[in-house]
Amino acid sequence: MNTNNNVSGESSGGSLIWEDNDFNFFTIIDGKEVFIGRGKDVPYPLEEGDCWSLPNGRTFVYKNRTVKCVVPQNQEKKLKECLEPLYEKFEESYLYSDPLGFVHKFDDPKDIEVAGFIAAGFAFGSVSQILKVINKIDKIVNHEFYEFALNFDIAECSKLFKGFYYRFIKEQDIIILFSILSEMLKKYGSIEKFFMEGYNPSDLNLKNAIISFSERAIKLADFSHVYNGLVVPKDSKAHFFFTSPFNNSPCKRMNLYLRWMIRNSDNLDFGIWPDIQPYQLIMPVDTHIGRISQYIGLTKRKNPSFRMAEEITNNLKKLDHFDPIKYDFAITRLGILNLCPKTKNEESCEKCSIFNVCKLN
Repeated sequence: MNTNNNVSGESSGGSLIWEDNDFNFFTIIDGKEVFIGRGKDVPYPLEEGDCWSLPNGRTFVYKNRTVKCVVPQNQEKKLKECLEPLYEKFEESYLYSDPLGFVHKFDDPKDIEVAGFIAAGFAFGSVSQILKVINKIDKIVNHEFYEFALNFDIAECSKLFKGFYYRFIKEQDIIILFSILSEMLKKYGSIEKFFMEGYNPSDLNLKNAIISFSERAIKLADFSHVYNGLVVPKDSKAHFFFTSPFNNSPCKRMNLYLRWMIRNSDNLDFGIWPDIQPYQLIMPVDTHIGRISQYIGLTKRKNPSFRMAEEITNNLKKLDHFDPIKYDFAITRLGILNLCPKTKNEESCEKCSIFNVCKLN
């Protein structure tokens, strides 16, 4: 080899970098001659901290006047190192930016359970609009969600919701919702006990339990006062509160509610359903989670669906098997608080803690 250029010129004991006549750069690492790049691919002249990679994926760093080969992290490790600080950052002080913050106004587990189901059911649209509508419902029920639902009477209580609407949800839809919850509480005592009838502790996740819950719930009440029949019509928006994986719906709001009720490892969720394991939860997928999960490699799917929710969940289990959904609140803040743009923005992106694993980088 014709080593005509001593590029680095360090003293004895430092790294010697040289270039041959074909502009190939070499050095000695652990006593062996190592090819470290060609021509402009090597950031010559080297400065402390310079790092570069070869097309084969081998990466080098220049530190303390020595070139070293960097062992690349696997994707899961890099992702966990980015998501953990995000999880730590977005703790309970950010509850103001989420409908979950509304549910934290209650102390009684019975109210938490029912108010949580209502808040999660209306968790679509902007947070400000969601909070506006659930506060409106709160006034109607006089801040007593459990008692109101338990004693709900269609003939009498329908008057309280006269003219009610939220986007495509109308008064008859919320009347049906409270009718179903009323029957659930009267016959089972709690939403939890009704849900547990379809729960199998050996299931990998709650998919089958959600299917069972929604199918049974929609058949609970007598709807003759609303629809001139005992069955809720298929085109009724009341079905929106009881979505099912059977139709490949992402079931975002149902999975969100279950997260609130089951997780108990921080000050965000309530953990008042102790008999279900957090590792059985499924990621609540909305537009924010779907988009950002694509950015950081949690899913290859383009459109929100239950399959996307399961794929994201399974990838998060590689980071935290026992509590994979703990990252939901934090990742969602990036979208809700407009911290993650839909297109690359240098000013915003470089401040983001997950930019190092983002495909926009």
